[in-house]
Amino acid sequence: MTTPNRPSPTHAPSALNLVCLAHAGGSVALYRDWQRRLPPFVQVRTLELPGHGMRRSAPPHTEWPALIAQLADELLALVAGGAPFALFGHSMGALVGLELMHALRQRGARAPVWFGASATVSPARRKHETHWLTCSRSEMIDCLRERGGTPAELLDDADFIDFMLPLLRADFHLCGAHPARLAGRVVAEACASAALDCPIDVFVGRDDPATSNATDVGAWAQQTRGACAVHEFDGGHFFIDTAREAVLAVVANALAQHVRHTPSAVIMTKPLTGACA
Repeated sequence: MTTPNRPSPTHAPSALNLVCLAHAGGSVALYRDWQRRLPPFVQVRTLELPGHGMRRSAPPHTEWPALIAQLADELLALVAGGAPFALFGHSMGALVGLELMHALRQRGARAPVWFGASATVSPARRKHETHWLTCSRSEMIDCLRERGGTPAELLDDADFIDFMLPLLRADFHLCGAHPARLAGRVVAEACASAALDCPIDVFVGRDDPATSNATDVGAWAQQTRGACAVHEFDGGHFFIDTAREAVLAVVANALAQHVRHTPSAVIMTKPLTGACA
């Protein structure tokens, strides 16, 4: 896989770039073996958030405008070669991906040909939460236990929790504040449709309590004027690992269709007027 946030000059041009975003507290190492498991026409790229993974030394963002402004610049540099690109985000990464698509539209930049939203209900159905920056350690640990994906021995390791707590607080705060971000954009874009044109495939685990409400998951369709489909997989919040082959089969099939139907790069509609970042 390429170094996060940097296009690799050693790869031949591919038919499509797939840019992947990770979950709250996680890193793009989640996608470490996707390149060898996806068809050759796909070039897997990764966009690591500040404070995560290989960017651990950078302070994490706690405000959406600053985060998206930075990541939009990095995303445009990452896909500057001109090949079509798609986005895939797991959990918090799906919210970041959605915000990036709106930021690109605001800039009049190229649009992704496809968006994969994994392990989260529609942004319009999320609860507004404001307590994560000041919540107790025990509340954070309980939340992580419920989601799964973090070994119990790590959750019982006080040093690990202390190390991760600032990043987790920042990420959970962003997720909790996203409904206000979404509502503000809808108001700002009242002169135009807030929906995107990009087709969306939604990925959920059958045993994930975070996406157990089918109506809340299906409401992703409200975020686009394009097609929207929901795919269920065995497993909990991190089905993306436990059902990896089934997930990648759906991803590969979707990308193959969009490569066939997209002979050249897709261009966003012209920038919206007003402050709709």
